[in-house]
Amino acid sequence: MKRVGCLYRVSTKKQTYNNDIPVQKKACKKFIKLHDDWVLKKEYMELGVSGYKLGEKERDVLQTIKKDVCNKEIDILLVFLFDRIGRREDETPFVVKWLIDQGIEVWSVNEGQREIKDNYDKLINYITYWQAEGESEKISIRSKEERIRLTKEGIYFGNYAPYGYEMVNSDLYSKIGKQRRIPVIYEEEAKIIRKIYELIAIKKYGTDKVAVYLNKKEIKRRKENCLWDSHIILEIVRNPIYKGYVSFGKRRRNRDGNIRKSKDTWIIADKQNPDITIVSEELWQTANELIDSRSRKGSRLLRLLSGYTRCGYCNNHIVPKGRTKYCYMLCKGKQKTGDCEYHRNYRVDILETIISNEVKKYLDTYKKIDFRNAIVKRVKRIKRREEKIRLLNQKISYSKNRLIELKTDIVASLMSGDEEQNKSISQEFNDEKDNLKQLNEQLTKIKEEINLNNQEINSLKEYIPTWSKEFDKAPLEIKREILDRLIEKVYLYNDKVEIKVKYPISTMLVKENI
Repeated sequence: MKRVGCLYRVSTKKQTYNNDIPVQKKACKKFIKLHDDWVLKKEYMELGVSGYKLGEKERDVLQTIKKDVCNKEIDILLVFLFDRIGRREDETPFVVKWLIDQGIEVWSVNEGQREIKDNYDKLINYITYWQAEGESEKISIRSKEERIRLTKEGIYFGNYAPYGYEMVNSDLYSKIGKQRRIPVIYEEEAKIIRKIYELIAIKKYGTDKVAVYLNKKEIKRRKENCLWDSHIILEIVRNPIYKGYVSFGKRRRNRDGNIRKSKDTWIIADKQNPDITIVSEELWQTANELIDSRSRKGSRLLRLLSGYTRCGYCNNHIVPKGRTKYCYMLCKGKQKTGDCEYHRNYRVDILETIISNEVKKYLDTYKKIDFRNAIVKRVKRIKRREEKIRLLNQKISYSKNRLIELKTDIVASLMSGDEEQNKSISQEFNDEKDNLKQLNEQLTKIKEEINLNNQEINSLKEYIPTWSKEFDKAPLEIKREILDRLIEKVYLYNDKVEIKVKYPISTMLVKENI
């Protein structure tokens, strides 16, 4: 009997259903029954794993398969389609060839057995995954376009229901026959949503005050042991689903997480869906207009330390309670939960004096420095880095052309049947890809250094020479501009004040004269 290992893979979590892959699994088991001498030995599942973005070494399941092959635990690897093994032209063909070289039969339910007996088979194997990689790029574009189209038609794509809704099965089906789940109003939570909009639109509460209100009423969030805060309230108020419009593209991903995009770039349904409407359009619009009006510059009382002061214990904002010069600084985190250790009420005018004195100590050091010499040195640094950029761009251009040549050489080596040459060219191709990646990283780093030097030059030219003379008599806006260049945050503790400086300009400038 031949022992079969089945590999099931889907690229995104949305393609999974109850942590299973029913279509692929059902097809593979049915295919095994057609062969009397086959028996299912192992099943390998990759949920939400891209065969294009991730390399072989980054895919734990592929490494497990290779280990089982070396231990002689399976005789056949069966997949629904060959692209389930991977979609990378520079890597996947050689994974398949390695499996066959180990005596493993590689089968696809829809495409039959993949054999490599001659050069023609090698070329077909390579072309299969070359096409698969290109198809992955096209799928990404088509998927986004399709999602935009369906969103405009009012189809909700989220896996999880927003607060105020629950997900239920509908009578709608996707192109692949999967039953769509849609959000329906969950009245227990919808009451809280309506209350939030009423507090903001009618009672004129701010998002912080709404969070405090809900926490004091012990109204629970969906996440256990999580309290309401202003960010969650703002997310709810901004979401157009509560007025009956599904949306897409409100955020974009980067390496630091998700960043909210401008409202004018959101994709929003063309028509309102009354079945998911929790608040009226008028109430939604009123709440959002109030939030917008309060976020405009100058709408709040501006103080010297507005936005800078944080609690050293819970990292929440510490803000003045009142609008006079002699009011006290209170921790918003303690207002919400009552658990914060902070109990020292700093008076605003005294705290501003402390910070102003520290700033003037910094500014006093700037009088002793010849800024022209510092600026000339930074200009020379920029010129040296610009020359490096020119040379790096030449190397990057050469590397890209070399990769194109090596792709052609890989095809030629597959046709020639020269295993050693094929292995050598493949290794060179991978090395060149790594080299190109390093060159691009160097280019990015040098550009960042140029930007930093330009920022320092602007600081030296425009602001620093006049700061120490003008600080005491400067208007509030100028003082805050100075603070913005020097200070990141001011952390308040019961027994000390800690000032976090953005970057030590004074230290940097002293080094110029050493």
